[in-house]
Formats: sequence, structure tokens, C-alpha cells
Amino acid sequence: MAEKNRRLNSATFTELFAGGWLDLLSPRAPATSSGHWPTLVESARIAAMGCASTGWMLALVGGHSCIARRLPPSCQARLYAEGPRQLFASASNSADSQLSFEAEGVRVSGRWRFSSGIENATWLILNAPCPNHPDAERTPRFLLLVAAHKVQKLDSWDSYGMAATGSHDVLAHQLLVPHEQAFPLNEIFGQRPLAPGADYIDGLPLAPYLTTSIIGPLLGCAEGAHAEYVATLAGSPLSSDPRYAEKVSHSSAQLYSARLLYDSLISRLHDAGIRSHALDAAQLLLLKRDRAYLARQCVQVVQRLVERLGASSLVTGNPLQRHWRDIQAMAAHRDLVWSDAMLACGKNILLPVSTNTEPA
Repeated sequence: MAEKNRRLNSATFTELFAGGWLDLLSPRAPATSSGHWPTLVESARIAAMGCASTGWMLALVGGHSCIARRLPPSCQARLYAEGPRQLFASASNSADSQLSFEAEGVRVSGRWRFSSGIENATWLILNAPCPNHPDAERTPRFLLLVAAHKVQKLDSWDSYGMAATGSHDVLAHQLLVPHEQAFPLNEIFGQRPLAPGADYIDGLPLAPYLTTSIIGPLLGCAEGAHAEYVATLAGSPLSSDPRYAEKVSHSSAQLYSARLLYDSLISRLHDAGIRSHALDAAQLLLLKRDRAYLARQCVQVVQRLVERLGASSLVTGNPLQRHWRDIQAMAAHRDLVWSDAMLACGKNILLPVSTNTEPA
């Protein structure tokens, strides 16, 4: 039903908030020096085994609340003035997205794309260059918090996969955002001093954590597809067919490999957080490479299973087909692009030995 409606229903969000899953990284979450980020990613993985769009909301949209953690207390008070259940969507700028500095605030206009969860969001996070801003020379982009009800939601999300994320475009009509809700992007996302006992997500560069969170729903979707495939075959005449047994075994082995890579990605970032260590450029390249490789493995797992079930499974209501549609859409995300990740990492590996930082 969520896929057909192209959005999760309000009851799902109520349940996720009630369980604290959407608030794991919010400014109102209990502080912990061990970090809530791995819990967020793992909860998204588990949710995605049944519904990838729910996992996406947890990992991506729920993860946005860690941006609010870094804002000044006065801005946080404004964001949470209506209560603790605040949902932060984001949107990507397009060719006609514009920011302009004025004495009273920053003027926002134009179309902004792919705003997952916008229909249930209370706040929208935007970022783009603002050429006439007084601070434009020292920061290339600015981050703004916009009340979600002030933008026009366009009925533009008709993707064949991840349909229930409701990732519509939005339109801003010469909207004036107060300066108190506009910040240099690098100051919010960059490394900063960490108070004793605080969550490491408050001090280390944010981008590696936000962009890696999507491996949770990605792996969970593949695991869910495999579970559906096994459930479909169990007890049926096909279960004794060696062709199906080979596919199950092959995909099971590949999933095992993907889980090890998933654990490695989580551990690298979590361990760096515990040690208050920001990953260097070479480590970030390996992170991007391994995310893309994980995505490729997960897509192959689901593709192999769909192909073996044959034409009789090619119906919209088949759960395996839904997982296949969803994983195709997730793997197309810009943070998982195979060619970009492999090319950048490969160039680094081929540097002279004296500068090569690829681990043995």
C-alpha cells in the first residue's frame, strides 16, 4: 500500500518516533560518548528487510537530525518549538535553485530536487552557493533551515523503485529565510571541538557518516529479497531443483561477503569516532570504493534471484519484485556511483609507491 500511495503513512512515522528510531541522532537524544550512529544504520538495515523505503527514512531522513545537533541552541529551540517530533527532509539544488543575501535574510527561490519524506517533514534542509553573501569568499555553500509548509511540494516522484519515500521536488517562491536559520555549510559539516562525553557525531566531519548511512537499507533490502526467495521455494517442488539450490547458495555466499564489508564500513567510521579521528583523504577514497562495491554485490544478489524465478514472478505485488525495484533505485544514488568511486580510488592506488596509502 505504501508503494502504491508513494509515501509511508502517518502511522508508520508515529511508530518510528514512538520507538525513538527517528530521534537517535536528534539534539534531544541522550548524549553518549559511544555514539548512536551505528544503531541508526543497523535499525535501517533491519527495517529495510521488510520495506526499503522505511529503512531509507530511518537512515537518510532520520540521519538529518544530526545536522540540527550542530546548530546554535537558539536555532535548535526554534526548530523544536512545536515539540520533539521534528522530521528533517533535504533537497538537492537544481539549475534554477537560487540563494540571494538580503539585509533581513537569505532569499530562496527555484526548484529543489529529490526531497525524501517531504510530505511528512516539518523542516527542509537546503544548501547551495550564495554568490552575494558577505561570507561567500570563505565558504562555497550555505545551509538553510526552511519550514516545510512554506515550500510547494510538486507531485514529481514517480520512480519505479523506492516509491514510498515520496521523494518529490519542491518549489520555493522568493522565500525569505532569517539569517538565524542560514549557516556556512563547511562550519556545520566540518570538524569541530568536542565536549567531554559528547557523541562523536558532534565533532567529526559529518559527510562520511551521512553518506555511508545508506548502506543499512541497501543491505537490508538484499537480505529481505533473499528471505522472500527462500520462503517462496521452501516446501515447493522447486526446492529440489539443483538450479534453484545453486542460486540460493551463490546469493547466500555473496550476502555473507556483503555483510562483512558492511561491518567493516561501520567499524571504520565508528572506531574513528571513538578515537576522535577524522579519516584522511586516502581513507575516504577507500570508504567510497567499498560503499560502491557493497551496492554492486547487493544488486547482483537480487538480480540473480529474480532471474531464476522467471516470468511468472513478474507481477507488481510480488515482494521479490518490490525488493528488486527498490534496490535498483538505491544503487543509483550519487554516493554509490561505481565509476566515480572506482576511478578515484584506482588513481590513488596507482600513485608512486612512496605516496600510495592503500593498505596491504
